Amino acid sequence: MLGVLITLYFLYSYAGKTSYSTLATGLDPAQTSNWEKTLSSAGIAYKVSTGGTEVDVPASQISNARIALASKGMLSASGTDPFQSFNKSSLGTTDFQQQVQYQQALQNEIASTIEQIQGVNSATVALVMPQDTLFADQASKASASVLVNGGSSLDSGTVAGIAHLVSSAVKGLDSQNVTITDETGALLWPNGSTGGAGNASSKLQADNLYASQLTSQINALLASTLGPNKALAQVHADLNVDQTTMDKVTYAKKGVPLTTQTQNETLNNKGGGSAQLPAGTTSNTTTTPSYAGATSGGANSSSNYKNTTATTTYGVDKTIQHSVVAPGTVNKLDVALMVDQSVPAAQVASLQKSVASLVGLNTTRGDTMAVTRLAFAKTTATTAKTGPLASINPISIAKDAGVGLLALIFLFMMRRALKRREGESSVPSPTWLRELEGGITVAQLEAGQPVPQLPAAVIERRNAVREQVEEIANNSPEAIAAQVAQWMKE
Repeated sequence: MLGVLITLYFLYSYAGKTSYSTLATGLDPAQTSNWEKTLSSAGIAYKVSTGGTEVDVPASQISNARIALASKGMLSASGTDPFQSFNKSSLGTTDFQQQVQYQQALQNEIASTIEQIQGVNSATVALVMPQDTLFADQASKASASVLVNGGSSLDSGTVAGIAHLVSSAVKGLDSQNVTITDETGALLWPNGSTGGAGNASSKLQADNLYASQLTSQINALLASTLGPNKALAQVHADLNVDQTTMDKVTYAKKGVPLTTQTQNETLNNKGGGSAQLPAGTTSNTTTTPSYAGATSGGANSSSNYKNTTATTTYGVDKTIQHSVVAPGTVNKLDVALMVDQSVPAAQVASLQKSVASLVGLNTTRGDTMAVTRLAFAKTTATTAKTGPLASINPISIAKDAGVGLLALIFLFMMRRALKRREGESSVPSPTWLRELEGGITVAQLEAGQPVPQLPAAVIERRNAVREQVEEIANNSPEAIAAQVAQWMKE
């Protein structure tokens, strides 16, 4: 009986389990992650199998799962090739139709590629392809717009990667002509670092990221020093995310010779007689100057002239320096440190110095630190009970407990009935059996007459018949059962 009850219990438990059906197979693991997020947000149970390439959902929720995936644009793009339509050619297809088909296929391919990025639930891409013109100055530029579902959780590096991914996939598309927005309509690209608008969100993200990193480092230091639930720190950061360019020119005191030119002039004159002077009194009385190297000797006199001129061009010694100052300079830090009253005051002062050194606190810059000692709330026993038991469904536990209780009640009732039957007397022989054994009629039995004794030969023959019947019952019980059934019908 116990084995039967255990078997029934396991059959009931197996029948109560949820039956899962295959929703999709042959998925990419990155695509499977997006499917899991969508199904979880829709409240649909699922199982991932076959190495992350198969997703199973309960048979009763297949329709809801398909609707949830289709609303996010995931179901139609799974397992399909956007360029599959080009495998079949048609003679009636025009160039305009092929261009439209190519643009649609390219948009779907880029969208499916973006959806493989971690943190992106779905993506929609719209391209504006330029038309070929005769003159290059009259041609329009390619542009693209991308709507990313889940883009609010992406960092600036991932957004920049998506912009360059789209620009690299389209001919003649510059990354500055790509517009990326998230599901809330906020502009993610171009941002402040690329010369566009919308740098307020990037500054807020940079401030929060830097502050969270410092906060986690300080809390780790406090937990390792004081223990858990003894101190808590929070940091507010104000960063300068403006990107600036610096040009610097430095002049030296000494010039640098660039070019040098030297010019030599030589004149050699040999005497050939007395010089003929022009007519006139003045010219006859004027004395002729003599140059260096010239000799006067009448007809045999001669003169030598040599002149050297050197010209040097000097340049200014200067250094031109062009540098780009990266954003991220800290404008101000505000640190709030809360310590439990059980921590000694001397230890609090030491922790304050350690935290100030950790974050690089600079009072001249305007940084502040507020230290507060107060009584921390004590953790209750209920809040500490976390772990695997927290994920157990209480409804399933109650159902299993009810089944076990019913099994115990059934076993108790069966045991009580068996004990009651053990205490009862044996069942008397039926009347028809006494008639056969005693050889007396029913009327005599009802009148209360005593059963007469049969002769020994009759008793011996009756015993032999009984043995034959018992042998037949042992060898062919089905025949005896059929005969008894026939008697009961009659």
